[in-house]
Amino acid sequence: MASSSRPENQQSQYKYDVFLSFRGEDTRKSFVDHLHDHLWQRGIMAFRDDHFQDLQRGKCIKTEILRAIEQSRLVLVIFSENYASSTWCLEEVAVAVEYKDIKEGSVIPIFYMVDPSDIRKLKGNFGRGFAKTEEAYLGNKGDIKRWKDALRKVAGLAGIELKDGYETKFIQQIIGEIENKPGPQLSYFVDNLVGIHSRVANVVEQLCLGESDVRSIGIWGMGGIGKTTVARAVYDRICGKFDDGSSFLANVREISKKNGLAYLQNHFLGDILQENNLIIRDDHRGANMIRERLRRKKVLLILDDVDEKEQLEKLAGDFDWFGRGSRIIITTRDQHLLLQYGVNAIYKAEVLSIDEAFQLLCLKAFRSRHPPAGFEKLVKQVVGYADGLPLGLDILGSFLANRSLRQWKSELDRLKECPERKIIDLLRLSYDGLQQKEKEIFLDVACFFRGKEKTYVTEVLNNCGFYPDIGMEVLVHRSLIEIRDNKLWMHDLLQEMAWEIVRQESPEEPGERSRVWLFEDVCHILSKNSGTGKVKGIVLQSGDRRTVCLNPESFTNMTNLRLLDVRALHLSSGVKHLSNELCLLTWDSCNLMSFPPSFLPKNLLELNMQDSLLCSLWRGEKMQVLEKLKVINLNGSELFTEAPNFINFPNLERLMLKGCKALSHIHPSIGILERLCLLDLSDCVNLRRLPDSVGNLKSLKDLNLSGCLNLEELPESIGGLDCLEELDISESAMTHLPSSLTFLKNLKKLCFRVCKGRRQNFWRALTCMLRRALNSGYPRLPSFSGLSSLIELDMSGCSLLEGEIPSDIGCLPSLRSLDLAENSFTTIPASIKHISSLEFLTLSHCKNLEVLPTLPESIIFVEVDKCLRLERISNPFIICTVPDSGFCFTNCSGLLPQDLGLTLEQKYSLSLLRYTICCSTRFPDTYVVSPCRKGKIPEWFIYQTDGTLLSIDMSPNWFHDRWRGFAICAFFERNNYNSCLDQENAHFIFCDLCVDGNWLDPTVKFPIRFVNSGCLWLGYVSSLLFPADTNWRGSKHIDVSLRITNPVLKVEKCGVHLVYEQHPADFDDFLVRWSSSSPRDWDSIYQEFRQPTKGNIISIPSTLRNLFKMHEGVVSCGVCKFLADLENPGGRSYAALLYVYWNPGRLRQLSPQDLLKGFSRRSLMNR
Repeated sequence: MASSSRPENQQSQYKYDVFLSFRGEDTRKSFVDHLHDHLWQRGIMAFRDDHFQDLQRGKCIKTEILRAIEQSRLVLVIFSENYASSTWCLEEVAVAVEYKDIKEGSVIPIFYMVDPSDIRKLKGNFGRGFAKTEEAYLGNKGDIKRWKDALRKVAGLAGIELKDGYETKFIQQIIGEIENKPGPQLSYFVDNLVGIHSRVANVVEQLCLGESDVRSIGIWGMGGIGKTTVARAVYDRICGKFDDGSSFLANVREISKKNGLAYLQNHFLGDILQENNLIIRDDHRGANMIRERLRRKKVLLILDDVDEKEQLEKLAGDFDWFGRGSRIIITTRDQHLLLQYGVNAIYKAEVLSIDEAFQLLCLKAFRSRHPPAGFEKLVKQVVGYADGLPLGLDILGSFLANRSLRQWKSELDRLKECPERKIIDLLRLSYDGLQQKEKEIFLDVACFFRGKEKTYVTEVLNNCGFYPDIGMEVLVHRSLIEIRDNKLWMHDLLQEMAWEIVRQESPEEPGERSRVWLFEDVCHILSKNSGTGKVKGIVLQSGDRRTVCLNPESFTNMTNLRLLDVRALHLSSGVKHLSNELCLLTWDSCNLMSFPPSFLPKNLLELNMQDSLLCSLWRGEKMQVLEKLKVINLNGSELFTEAPNFINFPNLERLMLKGCKALSHIHPSIGILERLCLLDLSDCVNLRRLPDSVGNLKSLKDLNLSGCLNLEELPESIGGLDCLEELDISESAMTHLPSSLTFLKNLKKLCFRVCKGRRQNFWRALTCMLRRALNSGYPRLPSFSGLSSLIELDMSGCSLLEGEIPSDIGCLPSLRSLDLAENSFTTIPASIKHISSLEFLTLSHCKNLEVLPTLPESIIFVEVDKCLRLERISNPFIICTVPDSGFCFTNCSGLLPQDLGLTLEQKYSLSLLRYTICCSTRFPDTYVVSPCRKGKIPEWFIYQTDGTLLSIDMSPNWFHDRWRGFAICAFFERNNYNSCLDQENAHFIFCDLCVDGNWLDPTVKFPIRFVNSGCLWLGYVSSLLFPADTNWRGSKHIDVSLRITNPVLKVEKCGVHLVYEQHPADFDDFLVRWSSSSPRDWDSIYQEFRQPTKGNIISIPSTLRNLFKMHEGVVSCGVCKFLADLENPGGRSYAALLYVYWNPGRLRQLSPQDLLKGFSRRSLMNR
């Protein structure tokens, strides 16, 4: 935090904490004087009417005092015997009642030697005093009633009463009442700080001041983030609550090193004991004195900027050093110190928000909350550079104050090359306290690994000998790095500080620095051969693929290079030397054909050389075993012909040779790789066989052989891959499949997709394989019964004929995704309905498919495209009973809307309206869309019109208590024909209502994704969406206007129906009058929606268990008209598209519990 003018919040409206209303002749020089003095001592700003020096000359004193009531947070009405004898006092209490919310405790009655009942009932001496005032008053008699009412209300509040006893104890009780009042905080110095109030409130909450035990908390964060400022603000706010004393020990780190801990102990005890003659020469004796002298005292201690455990041990050794109710606050950059001490809670100091940072910089630079014209962009750039760090904003804002635009621009340019020294020096204190290996880790993260996965970086640095498991934890505790979603992050200015540390190693020559990351510096080192043994890492950004010409000696002198990650460095000739200290080698597009003979990197963890010209890896007898090597990635290395002898890489975990087109075989030694979990040989077009030893890869989880056009068989041993989860053998040349394939019990993903040239023979091979697995000597259908873990199955392009899909496909209990596209069957086995987990089914280009069978209720999305013979859906009403599913039927010319038995045209429109209304109680943007060939609004919509604006003259008695809202209906047509339907983009329909010429807020917005021409849309607008003071009862005219964001569509017609709450029987009668069939399932849904819930638990009716799997019910089906084929005038003019959509399938991962907690549709769509 940094200083600024007072923020504009609720706190700023109060000039005083307390206004004292009292009868001067009773209490001014006695009780009120003592009370006022105690309030000021506790830092509570109190106003009393003898502060005439605070009032401007010439102003009415009475007016100013009444204004002071308004500007005070609390009003203390001190009732005494003669209080009612003063019209001034009576006016003060009346104004207090009028200006303050007495129910919230803003007015506190103090009964000083007076009975509260005498005030309420105006009896006794108090009542007689009021009667005399009433008799003598010559002003407005209405004031008398105001005063009486005010006295009665205030005297009826719970107050503090003094009849007999010590005034000091009475005053302490009053002060305690004031300090414990909720609401805007009392006045303290932080009123001129940006963003401080919420941070102070968080710390105070964790202090638990109402508890009587000793408690400590830590304020932890990076340097310059405002820890001290927050601690100071908290101290100033609460120090008055500690009667035995408080102490703020600032700069503990610096002072203890300069003057010793005994100096701080002396300061601490002097603050608490108020003794100026204490002399502590030995910090051990000082620790004993603190424990002996303070163990019965309730104190507040702030230890600011602690960096060593000894400081805590000698200043606040243990909780039993202090009396009950004591509080200890420690600020530090090192979280581990707080954990060692055993604090009760840790508050992590946060950077300023963008708005707070913008405000602070403007206040520092311009003494205003807004920048002058022309400075806006520059201010944003400085805010971005400081990245919310208060110290940076304070220093830069002060430096840029009163400077011109040109000077601002010059400073920003300078900062890009040379960071502000004051900021760097303060931040470096944390770095200087690290051990050497921790410094190495910090600099590596800042220069190379920011944003990388922690697991990956830990592995690399562990191979470098840096012990990153403990080292990274130290950096986290010191607030130098953070772990977010398992990725390494650090503040921008900390990274700037690290870069500057490296630059200062050799300001002029990059080849003398330990780390190089800028392309220009890399180019300089490699082209001029200026690299030395000091260079430990060269890492370029992943997107930088510029070319550098190297000479053979470029790496010769860099003997300590351990990290080399470059992208597109061009070699003019071979490299004679590479460092044997390399732990990471990433060199894409490298034109080396082989490694230098001397290159034997015993610490190498990863070898990444994609798209290289390598023909082979290491050869010869001198080759050493690289025990640490875990990754080899040679993807796209088209000249790579010879797989290595894997005996030299016994701990390899990932082998990626995708697109190595010259590779024809794999070395049999691959079977020794007990840790190999990924083997990618996809697009190795010349690979002809796999060694039998592949079956020994007991840890292999992913085997990719797709695109291996010459690979005709798998070894029988593949059945021994116990851990295999993914197998892709698509678009290969396989004519033989091992029977052991069915033994892969953990297989989750299996892809059989076939390249077009081999499509006819593939399934025959699969059938033969499964027959052999079943020891069958005669033809029978294959079985999938052994693949119990299978989640995803792709059999697209296999040209399967009728009956060639296994009839027991329903025995796959875990299957979620099934792709049967581009096959030739006419039906699908009925057992598909038993796949209880199936969510996605693809049937595109199945040109012979005639019937879609009954599908499981777990289904989410079905895609049917160009299935020209499809004529029937076995269970069409699943479209209604499973609203988290989507059915997309495109270019299915044999399927018409009536085949579904579901439209909005009369038959189910009222039932669907009921469903929509019920859903809208929880999900306001529920809507229904269906095909509508006739283009008519249902007849029961009494108000209808062409176009988008409907004007309604309301009947005199239209409004009564049972009215609930409006049903809105619209028919869509296409503006201009476009064969590329705009289904994928999200569009909206906006509904505006105007009542007697006044347009209402808010505009009601419905998503209409996947809505097309020829669709009828139905939505519900609840009256609860509009302001409570809307004058519905007296309205005579209502206009309804519809707008749509999809430029391809237009609203051809619209209708409005007034919705009233009805008894179910009445609704059924209404339904029968307008519908041609019974309401079917919608009535049971409606009845169950009406069932009350208990407590805060949302009950889910049995028929709705699937309904709310995804969050809301949205059904959308559309028939798109298209122009008749000019060459075939008799062709059908409907059914180019039928689309039914219930919620996006991408949301399938959310549980019903998550969704019922109130996720909005908008947030779900972003998941």
